[in-house]
Amino acid sequence: MVLDRALIFLYEQVLEIELDDIGPLDRADRPKRLPTVLSREEVHRLFGAMSTGPNRLIAHLLYGSGLRLSEALRLRVKELDVGTSRLHVRDGKGGTDRSTVLPERLHGPLRRHLKTVKAQHEADCADGVGGVSLPDAIAEKYPNAKTEWRWQYVFPSTTLSEDPRSGAVRRHHRTIQKLLGHEQLRTTMQYVHVLEQSGDGVTSPLDTLPKDSA
Repeated sequence: MVLDRALIFLYEQVLEIELDDIGPLDRADRPKRLPTVLSREEVHRLFGAMSTGPNRLIAHLLYGSGLRLSEALRLRVKELDVGTSRLHVRDGKGGTDRSTVLPERLHGPLRRHLKTVKAQHEADCADGVGGVSLPDAIAEKYPNAKTEWRWQYVFPSTTLSEDPRSGAVRRHHRTIQKLLGHEQLRTTMQYVHVLEQSGDGVTSPLDTLPKDSA
């Protein structure tokens, strides 16, 4: 009804075209389209073509844990639970928290990656730029938390930048522009809902690929 009135207003008030009684407007149904899902072989080849490093590790988390791109980039150290193979997403889509599977295949690569990240963090702290942005409530209640290791981003930026809100120089999280060719990442993999709702005992799809994929 709102659309009907808007169209009538456009014609009569803006275009100054009088309309006869046109009756209710029929809207074309939006066609339903099946999601595009890569086969396991295609995923295997895709990962095999990626260079080893943080970007490949992020791609593995998108596939193996069902994360959205923004969720992977905002991950903090404290949200990884290697002991239980779980990963905790804070303030995800719709402002909700959830827990999902952390692929066993990524335990070793993540440990090695975090060792490098921690060394960089310690160097930043020594230079007085080791703080990280925090949720307002946390920053106010725990002013020293910004330099604690557990609050640091898993995938920090490779460069320092000035926080536009506080003016503090710090290392923000990594950015990957249009990693998958979209402004917004819409997860099309059908297993994501299962991953988000699962408990223990669920195998990540990444762990079912040939060993040289990770």
